[in-house]
Amino acid sequence: MSTVLDPPEDLLASLRRSDFRPSRSKGQHFLIDSSIARRIIEAASVTKDTPVLEIGPGAGALTRHLVTLASGVTAVEIDSRLAGVLQEAYGRYDHLNIVNGDVLDLDLSDLMGRYGASGFVLVANLPYGITGPVLDRLIAHRARISCVVIMVQHEVGGRLTARPGTKAYGAITAIMAYHYDVESLFRVGGDRFVPRPAVDSVVLRLTPHERPPVAVRDAGLLNDVIKAAFRHRRKMLHHAMNRLNPGSAGFLSEHTGIDLKRRGETLDLNEFAALADALSAFRNHRGHGC
Repeated sequence: MSTVLDPPEDLLASLRRSDFRPSRSKGQHFLIDSSIARRIIEAASVTKDTPVLEIGPGAGALTRHLVTLASGVTAVEIDSRLAGVLQEAYGRYDHLNIVNGDVLDLDLSDLMGRYGASGFVLVANLPYGITGPVLDRLIAHRARISCVVIMVQHEVGGRLTARPGTKAYGAITAIMAYHYDVESLFRVGGDRFVPRPAVDSVVLRLTPHERPPVAVRDAGLLNDVIKAAFRHRRKMLHHAMNRLNPGSAGFLSEHTGIDLKRRGETLDLNEFAALADALSAFRNHRGHGC
């Protein structure tokens, strides 16, 4: 690990002096409040023993602090010019690896394999356009992740922390709740970025469950049931379940006690798990010709 203790300069000032223009298509909004950056890193409990994956370092608002705290930092930046500027400014840190590429094309576990089998921390000021695909990767690689602290669009944060029966509650809420404990930490106004986004953001902390909060025979089927329940959220559950598996609604209602005249947005994770297990039993029952 490098022994350099002074953080690199704020790169945003040098970018402003050049002809660099933030890319709207890449969702580039640079954090300009250093106190917010420090709060994000504190929320992730980064120490000298922590390997960190940063998605979208941009002008280095988080990176400039991470390199002085973490045991190793891998920063994935899709913009080749920014990656070059970051490499020039941060190259003296031998424990920093700047990867110029699209995080959606990378295997996160392979990328962080250099740090061994122990878990890594992921931090990011996520471009709004890739939030969904990144969440999918957090699920796929949860066994290697010890903590996630991300900044997302405020509306997305509301969906991820919503309660059953509310308008914001949806498939992604229940699916993420099965894999992670999701906490909303603090809101960040648009005036903390350059250029200023049209909406506010929120910082979330996601901690993978050591064990899923509900027992279910087939996690993949649970995922399918949840998605089916919200695919036509204005329709009653018996329509969704019969679309997923024709003729299953009566069996599911009888074996779970759940009223399938309800809508998916009213079910909690335990109820979705009960439906998934009952659907598994229904398929086995049908498979044996009974």
